[in-house]
Amino acid sequence: MTRKVTLYEMPKTLEVARVLDDSVLNAYNDSVKLAYNSDKARGVLSRFKKAGGELTGSSPFMDVHLQNSGLILGRIATRQDLETALRKGLNLSGNYVDFGLALMTEGDSYHPNDLLARILAKQLKDRGVKLGKGKFIPFSALRLQERADSEYGLVFYLTENAEVEDLSKQKWDYTRDNGLAGAFLSGDGRWDSGCDVFAGSFALAG
Repeated sequence: MTRKVTLYEMPKTLEVARVLDDSVLNAYNDSVKLAYNSDKARGVLSRFKKAGGELTGSSPFMDVHLQNSGLILGRIATRQDLETALRKGLNLSGNYVDFGLALMTEGDSYHPNDLLARILAKQLKDRGVKLGKGKFIPFSALRLQERADSEYGLVFYLTENAEVEDLSKQKWDYTRDNGLAGAFLSGDGRWDSGCDVFAGSFALAG
């Protein structure tokens, strides 16, 4: 019989959902300048602001860069995180929180997003993933690359171990019928996968 004894009782790690404070803003802006060369890409990414001690503003490009910058502990909130946080009483009323992308078709009728949609669709196809009726792509599955032919100076690429899921696995209050869109929690509590404005900056970074 093996003799053994527990020396230490390790406490459980508690995950906390919080709005980022503005202490990361200067370091974030510096990281954008170091990582990207074009004024267009830098302009799209440099739209975080601060108010009341919190980091404000959000867009898929900004959130992907922030997630991959190494400046924050943990992760950008997922939809599951947000649903749990709301059940536990986190007040996000009036704020918009981005948490991923929705890819419906291989191209996009909205010209600025057509290149982005085609690149992601090709990557899925090359990996043997059928687009079907659409895929949800979390920020954790994405990285950015500078492209001069992009309206934003940037495009999304899948990470090596990217995991995506059918868009239909989640319930949406609004979605687009084609192309690529941002997925977010709206200020009035709706789950939306229909935002085609990637260079905008909404009221809250999740």
